[in-house]
Amino acid sequence: MSEEEKKMESVLTENRIFDPVELNPEYAKTGMSMDEYKKVYKQSIEDMEGFWGEQAKSLDWFKPYDKVWEKTDLFPGKWFGGGKLNVAYNCIDRHVKAGNGDRIAIIWEADEPGQVREITYKELLKEVSKVANAMRGKGLKKGDRVTIWLPMIPELAIIMLACTRIGVIHSIVFGGFSKEAVKDRIEDSDSRLLFTSDETLRAGKNYPKMADVVQIIDKVPTIENVIVVKRSGNDVPHTDKDIWYHDFIDGISEECEPEQMDSEDTLFILYTSGTTGKPKGVNHTTAGFLLYTSYSHRVVFNYKDGDVWYCTADIGWITGHSYIVYGPLANGATTLMFESVPTYPDVDRFWDIVERHKVNQFYTAPTAIRALMRYGDEPVNKHDLSSLKVLGTVGEPINPQAWTWYHQIVGKGKIPIVDTYWQTETGGFVMTPIATATPTKPGSCCLPFFGIKPAIFDLEGDEINEANEGGYFAIGQPWPGMLRDVWGDTERFKSTYLEKYPGYYYTGDGARRDDDGYYWILGRLDDVIKVSGHRIGTMEVESAIVSHPKVAEAAVAPFPHKIKGQAIWAFVTLMAGIEKSAKLSKEIRMHVRQEIGPVFQPDIIQFADALPKTRSGKIMRRILKAIASGTEIGNVTTLADPSVVDMLLEERKKMDVEVG
Repeated sequence: MSEEEKKMESVLTENRIFDPVELNPEYAKTGMSMDEYKKVYKQSIEDMEGFWGEQAKSLDWFKPYDKVWEKTDLFPGKWFGGGKLNVAYNCIDRHVKAGNGDRIAIIWEADEPGQVREITYKELLKEVSKVANAMRGKGLKKGDRVTIWLPMIPELAIIMLACTRIGVIHSIVFGGFSKEAVKDRIEDSDSRLLFTSDETLRAGKNYPKMADVVQIIDKVPTIENVIVVKRSGNDVPHTDKDIWYHDFIDGISEECEPEQMDSEDTLFILYTSGTTGKPKGVNHTTAGFLLYTSYSHRVVFNYKDGDVWYCTADIGWITGHSYIVYGPLANGATTLMFESVPTYPDVDRFWDIVERHKVNQFYTAPTAIRALMRYGDEPVNKHDLSSLKVLGTVGEPINPQAWTWYHQIVGKGKIPIVDTYWQTETGGFVMTPIATATPTKPGSCCLPFFGIKPAIFDLEGDEINEANEGGYFAIGQPWPGMLRDVWGDTERFKSTYLEKYPGYYYTGDGARRDDDGYYWILGRLDDVIKVSGHRIGTMEVESAIVSHPKVAEAAVAPFPHKIKGQAIWAFVTLMAGIEKSAKLSKEIRMHVRQEIGPVFQPDIIQFADALPKTRSGKIMRRILKAIASGTEIGNVTTLADPSVVDMLLEERKKMDVEVG
């Protein structure tokens, strides 16, 4: 293998630097400085146990731990062994006992504007205790599993916390997943209860829940009862195992003694897609996960007592677990849950919410930012966003064009952006700026969080120390928030994450480190395109396309090419009001050529009104690759709008492109 082929090429350059001290000197003084970051980071690497032991003082323990970290046969090791604590107690009880019971814990913004529910910490304690007692009444005990398949309604957070109160392990399934996905996750976890709703309300439409449950209930015999939250109130099919949620908790005591949990007890299972098709149950533990999410939330976003925190994610994903529920509530925050989509009923919905609730930290996905950019600046500018202190992004690398719009239009050029990189498996941020400390570069996740020791390897397994060489991203020191295992499949845990680079956690992502030591994530390694022997991540090509002023969003896929091996097919959506034309297609190709070089210029530009996305906003690249290559499309049930695929296929036929 040639030296070129061992590594990934990285051709995007970004030299602009945005220093939080220069953006807003007064705000920068309220949090950590860059000098402090360097000092604390050094300590977190050189004295891992001393560092995390100090941070663990922020949690309330029933019994102190004996040892911060203990080496075991597996890379994560054992954290806070001998310690006993309870997550619900740390997220609720201690705030009530500290006199903050009347503080708003959860603001719920319903699908329809104007429907808002506010729950205080005192009220949350009562609701959580009732559900916990009701589960105990059904015979559930520490270590049992339940599956939760609910929309973004307050009961979702309440049920999660009720599980943690009595040591029951929850497995949450994203509301947009199919009934087959729910069945698979129930089977893998041997869940005893299923929590769901009659229907889901989203963007003014009703979607089935119970109508799907009745089709799978006979295939999952471990489910003893289906607890149904009444959301729409419409008539829906039922099973003989159903109990209405309001009946389930009717007359139940509002006091529930929290279970004393061991530090390493499983807190929850969250399934993530696997290449084999069988989902992987990521196993997160009690003390480590709670400490890591609460500490990272507090430090990275400079959270202060009394702030209103708004993460736009769905709780069905890890971002919602970590940074809507557990991290913010452990810090006593007011956390905002949003049931709908950013464009319903109007494209200014996010900014309306920020203004009405005086949101201080706002955390969303690049896909949402790109979608809203299409509508221009006016929907943002008509709202008072002066309450905002920090902006954040999560879910995928953000291209510099979207970063700049977010900074200039939403942040008025004064608010720091934290571009966070992490995964379901990492529990919380692993690469991120610190809001008040880190000079940022658009598109870079910047520097490692505390306790994270990053490394980049080539295909042969040699560590890359040179700047600007793309490679395979791994982490060389355990941290408390990382997964401990794959549920019921330790061999899969080892083969997926630990064996590729022994002594390291392997992320499956590509990355490069620039001349300043800043890190750039190049995307999933299964999203690498190899053109004439040159390997490049799809994200870099997409960023180059989106930097064209007439382009709103782009996704690229490889297709077979007789000479190059693979060539690049680009699916491009345009800004509102821009006409598609052959001239514009050529203009975009030349623009990419200038940005990242002729080798990575797309061979084909296919204009599209929309791209195939899941309900969480992730682009389904597998489908785009199949369209470009002319191969079988496969399952499209997880798409927000499957009709997008038909439109793309129809357009593809007209293009008459030969592949192979």
